[in-house]
Amino acid sequence: MDGSVKAQVIALATKDPFLTVEELAQIVGTTNRYVRTILSEADLSLNLMRRNYARILEKRLGEQREVIPLPAEGELQIKKIPGSEISEHVGEWSKQEIFQASAFFKTGDQIRYEQLITPERIDLKSHYSGLRELLPSESSASLVVNEQKAEILWAPDNLSSALGCIHSSQVFKLTTILHSSGLPHAIEICWFSLDGLVLRWSGEEPEVKISLIS
Repeated sequence: MDGSVKAQVIALATKDPFLTVEELAQIVGTTNRYVRTILSEADLSLNLMRRNYARILEKRLGEQREVIPLPAEGELQIKKIPGSEISEHVGEWSKQEIFQASAFFKTGDQIRYEQLITPERIDLKSHYSGLRELLPSESSASLVVNEQKAEILWAPDNLSSALGCIHSSQVFKLTTILHSSGLPHAIEICWFSLDGLVLRWSGEEPEVKISLIS
């Protein structure tokens, strides 16, 4: 790299603020102390540049995020989707048309968005606290959790807003594969804001428990 050591350090730090002082010193062949002096004299803070970089990246990602159709508060949305959309979870359903139910739920201060995907019928009820309760009673009694997958993802703007996300547009997604009589029966997908979220799991429980910091 051409230029003085000072110019090289400033150029590298500006281009990639996630480089450490030690890495900058090693790349340009100088000491950690001199790198810190250069950054200080140039009024550059790696931590500040990292935060600014992250904000710019989040804004760019936000501009690319789609807006998805969501049910209104208190509304249950049910539609048919091709099984190929969820073949990564249950390949057996790939050639079927299956139901997808969607709704928002609020428990205390916690808001969650649920999706329930199943080839089975969905029984409508006037009162329910979660979409699992809409599965046929004869099969829901034998439901077992076969697999769970937790992810932190960038959410579509309208979903992060509906979940009340404050500090980030990232959300927590928990996908649960439910079996009945040894066969895939339903996929439950729950979305939460990350703010104050607490996950609890033990070998004695079949699935992750989610709550808010009290």
